[in-house]
Amino acid sequence: MIRIAFPGFEGTPEALREALRRGRLSPKEVPVLAVLEQALAQVPEDLRAKSELLPLLAELLVLKLSPERALLPKEEGEEAPLVQVLVDLSEMVAFLEARLERRARLLPVAPPPLPRPALRLSPKSLAEAAKGFRRAVLRLPREAFGVREAWERLKGAIRGRVAFQSLPLATWGEKAVGFAALLEAFRLGRVRLFQEAPFAPLYVEPVGLLEGDLERTA
Repeated sequence: MIRIAFPGFEGTPEALREALRRGRLSPKEVPVLAVLEQALAQVPEDLRAKSELLPLLAELLVLKLSPERALLPKEEGEEAPLVQVLVDLSEMVAFLEARLERRARLLPVAPPPLPRPALRLSPKSLAEAAKGFRRAVLRLPREAFGVREAWERLKGAIRGRVAFQSLPLATWGEKAVGFAALLEAFRLGRVRLFQEAPFAPLYVEPVGLLEGDLERTA
């Protein structure tokens, strides 16, 4: 906090303002240059370059060059320029010092480690790694549940109107193939499909006897 001292007064800028307002001190008794020098000298070195203080420091320098207007307010009832700048400067210095003190108590945290660069393999290494994958794919058994198998399973379960969810299709794969078989049967006129609204349950209804497979019917 900034403190000012000259013959007849000693205290903070706020106390100087109060003394001038109450008439305990005359503006003529205030040595403007001495007050400005004291205020500038009390701004810590590490704060003088702070952008928040630059406008106030610039205004103090202007008043130092024109001391005749330092204690003459522009309009009646306004604060004297010198007093207002001193009060603002004192409050800003106290605020910045408190902020620096709080930051000094913070413990630095190490930055997270940088990600490791991706492993780059030569084309030859990639080809060698792909051999095992190709062998594994070639050993996979062929799909044994197709549209024909799905239709053979479904036509025995469609008795009257039934919901698609109740058909004997266990896995998602079987349901996908079974749905494809029903679409083909619908195209051939073997079944009817009903759905009351979008995303509503799907119902299947036979058209006549569901004998024979889809290929023979087509």
